[in-house]
Amino acid sequence: MNGIFAGVDLGGTKTRIGAVLASEPGRVMFSVSVPTVRDDPDEGVTSIASLVRQIVSDVNQALGDRNTELLGVGVGAPGPLDIKERELLALPNLPKWRGFAIGRVVERELGVPVTLENDANAAAVGEKMFGAGREFEDFVYVTLGTGVGGALILNGELYRGHWGGAGEIGHVQVDSNGPLCGCGRRGCVEALAAGPAIEKAYGRPPAEVFALAASGDRRAREVLESAGRALGRGLAQVFTVLDPQAVVFGGGMAKGNPLAFRLYLDSCKEELEKRAFLPAKRDIPHVVSTLGVDAAILGAAWLAREEYLKAHQMNRFKSEALPKVVEKPWGKEVWWAQTPRYAAKTIYVNAGHSLSLQYHQRKFETMFFSSGEGSLYLGSKEIPVKPGLSVDILPGTVHRVTARTDLVFHEASTPEMDDVIRLEDNYGRTTC
Repeated sequence: MNGIFAGVDLGGTKTRIGAVLASEPGRVMFSVSVPTVRDDPDEGVTSIASLVRQIVSDVNQALGDRNTELLGVGVGAPGPLDIKERELLALPNLPKWRGFAIGRVVERELGVPVTLENDANAAAVGEKMFGAGREFEDFVYVTLGTGVGGALILNGELYRGHWGGAGEIGHVQVDSNGPLCGCGRRGCVEALAAGPAIEKAYGRPPAEVFALAASGDRRAREVLESAGRALGRGLAQVFTVLDPQAVVFGGGMAKGNPLAFRLYLDSCKEELEKRAFLPAKRDIPHVVSTLGVDAAILGAAWLAREEYLKAHQMNRFKSEALPKVVEKPWGKEVWWAQTPRYAAKTIYVNAGHSLSLQYHQRKFETMFFSSGEGSLYLGSKEIPVKPGLSVDILPGTVHRVTARTDLVFHEASTPEMDDVIRLEDNYGRTTC
């Protein structure tokens, strides 16, 4: 697939916009950060649209190709949101944007589909697909900064909850007599563990408190440990109910002094493991984002890509008759099933030819070999291919089929037919 998806991370003070190639979904090719237009959402969207057009132009200039088009935009914004109507409902840090239909307005400005998602959810998706969450099927994502945001990845997928509010760890109450939170209640995790709480407890900005703690300041260390324990008490409730594998941390505080942030995390981890009811005593990984500020952009762009593919496939289901023969330089494919839930095809590989060395970001497939002989490179091993062999190929697994004789196999898969990253190819079709 050729094209560009833009990711927008709308924040209370800054807005970051990045361009992601459809063929390289794990890399922000160009990005820009600007102050958020707080008092006029229409002006803010005009600015966002202008910057998206500029980075699309920058990508084309860098590629030497003026025809790489913008295919879609994903917007990550603070919640709560109306995902279906693509509206911002209530933003404490952006009160003038309340009720603003940002998805529809950006779509009108740019003329491409726009997907709206909670910013923490978008960052969690980014970490799951390309960052620190790749090795976990179930994890809690926590973003720490001016507030405390959260998201849930369960069974490898983003979990939004029935009304879209799942994962709001910042508003789990851990002290009914604690300080007043911005949500109007007392003793929420955010009121005790976020940057402003740290600043109030010590009397200096969080960055300075982290630096002082790293240099050995006892009071600064106590403040960070207290904040970490408050977060751990909130996470214990989540772990007792959902039993995830790990916690992934992002946001401005996670980018601070690593030694001091480890004090915060260690206190959080100790409190979590002490208070959660766990099926078995175990070490719960507490890992820091590997994507940093790009997490929300990559996640938002990925969600826009998913919506584009879904719509593209639905149109294809309506317009294309099956079976369909697709000629390939190594042979041919016969597509005989394609639905929103699954796809299937029969693949004919000519003797002496190989498919590309490839992997899939999302697609799960099963191959059944019915005739011919050859080999299957799978992960790090070579498997002899003979009739009757059946193999499951998980997303992210590098693989390649080579035919010694004319070879026929059948493939059943999830529906992402365009999801292929070619690492090597005998016919000049690599995508990275």
